Amino acid sequence: MLENRLNNSGLADFNVTKEVIKEVDALSEKLKKSILEAKDELTVAGKCYYVSENGDDSNDGLSMETPKKTIAGVNALELCPGDGVFFKRGDIFRGELQGKAGVTYAAYGEGIKPRLYGCPENGADASKWTLVDGTDNIWRYKTLMTDVGVIVFNEDECCSVKKIPSFVGGKYVLRYDKNTEFDIRKHMDKDLCHFSKSDSELDEGGFPKTGEPIGELYLRCDRGNPGEVFDSIEFCTKNFIIKCPFCNGIRIDNLTLKYCGYHGIWSGGIDGITVTNCEIGWIGGCVHGFSRAEKTLGDVTGVGNGIEVYGNSKNVLLEHNYIYQCYDAGMTHQAARGLTYDIKMTNITYSENLIEYCTYSYEYFLGAPDDTVSVRYQKDIKVINNIMRYSGFGFGEMRPSPDGYFPAAHIKGWHHANYLDENYVIEGNIFDRARDMMIHCCAAKGEYLPKFRNNIFVGYKGEGAQTSFGHYCSLDNNSFLPYNENTVDEIKKTDSTCGIYFAERDGLFELPDYLPKHDRT
Repeated sequence: MLENRLNNSGLADFNVTKEVIKEVDALSEKLKKSILEAKDELTVAGKCYYVSENGDDSNDGLSMETPKKTIAGVNALELCPGDGVFFKRGDIFRGELQGKAGVTYAAYGEGIKPRLYGCPENGADASKWTLVDGTDNIWRYKTLMTDVGVIVFNEDECCSVKKIPSFVGGKYVLRYDKNTEFDIRKHMDKDLCHFSKSDSELDEGGFPKTGEPIGELYLRCDRGNPGEVFDSIEFCTKNFIIKCPFCNGIRIDNLTLKYCGYHGIWSGGIDGITVTNCEIGWIGGCVHGFSRAEKTLGDVTGVGNGIEVYGNSKNVLLEHNYIYQCYDAGMTHQAARGLTYDIKMTNITYSENLIEYCTYSYEYFLGAPDDTVSVRYQKDIKVINNIMRYSGFGFGEMRPSPDGYFPAAHIKGWHHANYLDENYVIEGNIFDRARDMMIHCCAAKGEYLPKFRNNIFVGYKGEGAQTSFGHYCSLDNNSFLPYNENTVDEIKKTDSTCGIYFAERDGLFELPDYLPKHDRT
């Protein structure tokens, strides 16, 4: 019903758009419900291993009566292609799962999906917090941790604001006043802001000289001891939830993956990965590194994708997942520019996913090599029948980029070469409101651009860079389209069968309700 009416009506006024948004709301809730309530239907040819909170890692895990207990216990298993690991529904498992080639990771039992959390522990314990001397609202956590991207309170009710000073001359300094040393007593100036301090030795780029840096975590909480104020406190620490590079034929189904500071699922160099029926949320925000360049020395780069497939990859299926609150992209395949080797990305499908509150709903890029002989291309890429909503309205908006250098977009291809062999289709999707731009698709040649067909765009009416339609051009063109009535004909050149709707600025645009008041400093 929605698709037919949108395609027949084309341009709409604000009142019509409000009705359209109601229909998109209903479609989104229906899709979310079907994902969260998906049944366990996967079978395996090999051995079945079971994992339960009530298990024991000394068990063999080969029956529901003798389950393993922890992710560490699973990582210690000698798994073979064709085996399956099944986590008990309703339980919580903490740590980083090391995926294995050809193995299925899924759920068993009754109730909500099993929850795999990257956070090492729940911080809602008053005994774990100590008031910092000379303050009445800044608290130090008892356990030393890796960098924390974001802290999430009361089962996603709200989150912290990350303070990220630069690292120059062996000390933390203000990013925009590098002669002033960062002082937690002065510069943690907002309720629920946090700062992760490394106690390890870092180089001028902010990278550890040895090992992974850990250090003290500080949180400002004006209402008192955080462990008393909140019922749950989850730290998105610097780790993945499922790490599975070079794991050909891996399957991940019906799991909830939350609270990590890097990527929810990280893979690459792979032939065959399937991710279905998963809930993935609150991903990223950790410091990837500090710039070493003279002009930008100490400037920070953050990281965090829901599902990332990097480098050479083929036979990828990401289908029927609910992904939200990712610092960077909800889902992505990518490879940066530089180096001198072939990169081929083939047969990658993103279908029937619901993506909300990510900086980039879907991100792709393929950079040029440093030579002229390496072969790089994308082929048979399908982005079909997804619902992508609220790009740039999640916690990733707090990235340290006051000038909008990393503008949010539903489709983010950046200004990369993005070589295309053939068959790159973005079709039948709903793109519902973006804080900055709808799409950012550029390539070395116009013929390398993905083909848009029969999509629906619902965006804020805008004149400038913010709330724009964005880029759809070759690198030598660099054309830019605002999102308003005057550009409808140009937008239609991108997708001749699309529906285009203009929304009024609303409470969502002004500031997400679930975020503390913040800016990008």
